[in-house]
Amino acid sequence: MDKKKLTNAIGLAFNSTKIISGEKLFDFIKSNKVSLVIVGSNMGPSQKKKITDKCKFYNIEYFDDLLTVEEIAQACGQKLKVAIGTEDINIIKLIKSAL
Repeated sequence: MDKKKLTNAIGLAFNSTKIISGEKLFDFIKSNKVSLVIVGSNMGPSQKKKITDKCKFYNIEYFDDLLTVEEIAQACGQKLKVAIGTEDINIIKLIKSAL
């Protein structure tokens, strides 16, 4: 896995407003409007379980061991991002090519 390429892809997606995060992420998961979710590997266990269970229930692909919360936040240029999602197929291809 190429972490630099992965964080660059996330940063590009965030700057082009293709990333969903925060409470909106739950709404997008419930309505099947995201295709890929990346969860911080060191986030709280109860919150992590909540997000991963929702992804499993709605059959949405997710990764929970790629990046830490700090790495996700740094890639987005924010102070705190624990989980992000996207529905853009080109961004998903770019992220998967870094794995």
